[in-house]
Amino acid sequence: MPCQLPIDCLNEIFEYLEDKADLRSCLLVNRLWCETSVPFLWTNIQNFNTLIACLPNESKEILYKNEILISAPTSKPPLFNYVSFIKNLSMTETGRKIKIILNKYEPIDSVNNKRIVILQEIFKMVMNQISLKKLNLCYCSRYISNVPFTIYPGATDCLRNLSELSCRSLNNYSNFLYQLSQICHKISSLNIIFRDVISNGLADLISVQQNLKHLSIINRNLTDIIPLLTKIPNPSILTKLDINSKVYMPWSFIAKFTNLQELEFSLYHKDHFEDFKNLQHVIFPQLQILKFLNESPNHEDLIKFLEINGKNLIEFYLSNANDSTNLALAKFCPNLKSLI
Repeated sequence: MPCQLPIDCLNEIFEYLEDKADLRSCLLVNRLWCETSVPFLWTNIQNFNTLIACLPNESKEILYKNEILISAPTSKPPLFNYVSFIKNLSMTETGRKIKIILNKYEPIDSVNNKRIVILQEIFKMVMNQISLKKLNLCYCSRYISNVPFTIYPGATDCLRNLSELSCRSLNNYSNFLYQLSQICHKISSLNIIFRDVISNGLADLISVQQNLKHLSIINRNLTDIIPLLTKIPNPSILTKLDINSKVYMPWSFIAKFTNLQELEFSLYHKDHFEDFKNLQHVIFPQLQILKFLNESPNHEDLIKFLEINGKNLIEFYLSNANDSTNLALAKFCPNLKSLI
């Protein structure tokens, strides 16, 4: 019988259930399964009406004074303190879902101002109750100045153990990112979108990350972000590097990351690989996964790279392989298990 499984076993099982539908099914088995599965299900926010219903009374009073009237999912109070289970938070997604909810109750011209009020109260509640692991700030520039959650009560404890951060490099982020740099020193995965500027605050944030293992760069316009990447204090522990760029970047900086296990390029012009030849003779003894998702280096440069670094490859992706590349893979990559 399911109820005979001890709670420790249930925790072990639910931790590895990635399908939310499976977790929702567990809610219906019995009380123990419900109580045990809810924290895993609410690692990510499941229902924003429920989240608003969890706001403390003082926050609900602020919403009422701002003429924000949103119906609760039920007439009864929430069964759990769902907020306490949240580990992953996207400001962009939260703002989008709040807008959808408001559109049902409010005239269009008042939605944006009222959305800011709700976001402020949600983030006050979140900062005061939980310890976040993942935070996504990529497309929320309109909110940052109005929801300064890094100074909310409890923010230091909430953000201190943050391990994954996605953000953009913008002028109006600079002070905000500097504040994060004073709190967040344990980031292991960092996703940065570059468009028009290199934020000083971002340099501060990068320079204090001693445990950075995964770096993802999406570069839309900037031609020189390399000085910023030299701020990484411990490049030898970086194991995964993803580069998505629409402009030319010199690739010699990658040579610093000698313990890379995964290297992924998504470039859109063949000539953006011109500098790849500088990596031909660099040794990456741990490299296991190599991907070229769009354009790729010329075959001669790539073959020389595989000759040095193909021994431990187990996964390789190349959209335009030719006979010489295939022969090089057969010769220099004896442990390859996945070829696309």
